[in-house]
Amino acid sequence: MKTIDEVLKKLDEIILWSKENQSPIGYFACIYRIMTAQVLKGIQQKKFEDNPRMILLDIAFAQRYLEAWDSYSKGKKCTNSWYLAFEATKNKNLLILQHIFLGMNAHINLDLGISAATIMPYRKINPLKKDFGNINNVIASINQKVQDSLNKICYPVDLIDKISSGKDNIVLDFAISKARETSWATAVIASNTPLFLRSSVINIVDYAAAKVASQILNPRILTPTLAKELKKCESNDVVKNIEILSGTKNV
Repeated sequence: MKTIDEVLKKLDEIILWSKENQSPIGYFACIYRIMTAQVLKGIQQKKFEDNPRMILLDIAFAQRYLEAWDSYSKGKKCTNSWYLAFEATKNKNLLILQHIFLGMNAHINLDLGISAATIMPYRKINPLKKDFGNINNVIASINQKVQDSLNKICYPVDLIDKISSGKDNIVLDFAISKARETSWATAVIASNTPLFLRSSVINIVDYAAAKVASQILNPRILTPTLAKELKKCESNDVVKNIEILSGTKNV
C-alpha cells in the first residue's frame, strides 16, 4: 500500500465482511477507520511537522493490523495479542466495549510503537516524537462522535454519558493517551535495537499486550452476573451496530 486511501479501502472490506458474517470483528475496524480518516484529514490540513512521514507511519501502522487479520483469517500464526482479539469475536457473551478495547490494546500497545521504529532510521526515533504526540490531538477530536455511536448501542454508556454531561469522554482520551505513551517507549526501545534482535522486542511487547488482553477479557470488577446484566443492555444486532459505529446508519 502506498496511500491512506488504500488503507481505508481495506478497512471497508473488513467492515463489509463483518456485516456479511455478523462478526464483532467489525467493531474495532469501524473505530479504526474513523481514526484513520481523521489522521488523513489532519495530514491534508498540514497539522503535523512532517506530513509525508505521517503517511508512511499511518500505512506501516495499518499494515500490521491488516497482516494480522489476513494471517488469522487464513489459519496462519499472528501475534498473540491480535490472536486473542480475533478469537474473542467468537464469544457471544463479551461486551461491545471489550471487543473495541481488545483491538485498541493490540494495535496501540503493540503495533504503533513497532511501526514508528520501522519508518525511522536506526537509533534516530526522536525527530518523530512531536508528531507522534500530535496524533492524540487529532484523534481526540473524534471521540465525541465515537461516544455518540456507542450511546446508541450500549445503553449503560448512554446513562454514564448523561450523568457525567459528556465528561466521560475524558476516560477515552486518557486511555488512548496512556496507551500511546507506552507505545512511544516501545518505539524508542525498538529503534535502539539492532534489526536482527528486533523480533525479540516485538515478542516481549506482544507478551505484555497479551497480558493486558487477558485482563480485558476477564476484568476483576466485572462479575459473571454483572456482565450478563450489562449484555442485556446492549443491542445484539451486529450488523446494525456496525452500521451505527461506522456512521452509515442513523437512529
